[in-house]
Amino acid sequence: MQIRRVDVHAVRYRHAAGPFTMSGGRVSTEQDATLVRLETDDGVVGWGEQCVIAPDYAPGYAGSTRAVLELLGRAVLGSDPRQVEVVYARMDAAARGYQYAKSALDMACWDLLGHAAGLRVSDLLGGTHQTAFPVYTGIGIAAPEVMRERCREAVAAGWQQLQLKVGTTWRQDVDRVDACMEVLEGAERVIVDANAYWTQADAARIVALIDGHDLYVEQPCATIEECAAIRRSSRRPMILDESLWTLDDLLRARAAGAADAVRLKLSRFGGITPVRRARDLAISFGLPLTIEDSGGGDVISAATAHLACSVPARFLLAGYLPSEMTAERIASGTPAAAGGFAQLPDGPGLGIEVDEDAVGPPLLRVE
Repeated sequence: MQIRRVDVHAVRYRHAAGPFTMSGGRVSTEQDATLVRLETDDGVVGWGEQCVIAPDYAPGYAGSTRAVLELLGRAVLGSDPRQVEVVYARMDAAARGYQYAKSALDMACWDLLGHAAGLRVSDLLGGTHQTAFPVYTGIGIAAPEVMRERCREAVAAGWQQLQLKVGTTWRQDVDRVDACMEVLEGAERVIVDANAYWTQADAARIVALIDGHDLYVEQPCATIEECAAIRRSSRRPMILDESLWTLDDLLRARAAGAADAVRLKLSRFGGITPVRRARDLAISFGLPLTIEDSGGGDVISAATAHLACSVPARFLLAGYLPSEMTAERIASGTPAAAGGFAQLPDGPGLGIEVDEDAVGPPLLRVE
């Protein structure tokens, strides 16, 4: 079995609930996704996807993703997609970095491997620990009373894990947390996420003022060292996200005492293959985790679902379905949230059926 064709597609997603506001005034109104379709010489197909919620949040601008995928596509032609580590080595030999582009192609290889083997991706990742898994939802930055009402609506809809976006002035952020916690005190897990925006001084002040609430603090500052300093001054458990890119970052975070839990993003680490290693390292350190990505639709959501279900239940914080934010559907069988849980897709590979008419013709073909 050899890769004989690599197609690169563009799909634009609109936010189903309108603009989503994050720290520093960043607002996402739509997402520009890149999809990769691999086809082998015997007609087996695999799909991958890469997307960021906004290009000012993380590396992964769609134009650069597609440009690099032409180079990477040529590098993997003729290789056996079932040998995921060999394919990844070819990508690394062709281009240093560009993990976000490699993520889409690596994901497609895992989907294809599952179809070829007749197994779910979660089975191939070491085993499926659960087929129903908890998921969380995010509450974008708004006025405190608006966020409180959105939290009330989310709880009424069955969500038990909520992530509150913050990242403006210290006083406004404290008011937001206090307002939201008026209706969230009984929730399973509440996470306050500054997306690395606060200075260490502001973070110390804010965390001290909200320390009486039962919540997690996520990535308050930009660096591992700053986050470690805040963790030492607080009783609240801390999640690291934006400062984690490699296995070495996980080692540094553990040595610094900066993390009680971690988020591993596919496009930041470079796909399922490197995230699998990071998953195992985090579990060996006793760190609960969420595996997700910062944006995207049906294909990414299926991939994160399989990774979530490959994590032992006691180490799984929650799953996350980026497709819950998007108005467009490009596949059937995509996991959907209901009552704070989602179900693993049933079927080989990623377990979804991509609608090629919805995806449209490729922007680029390598063969």
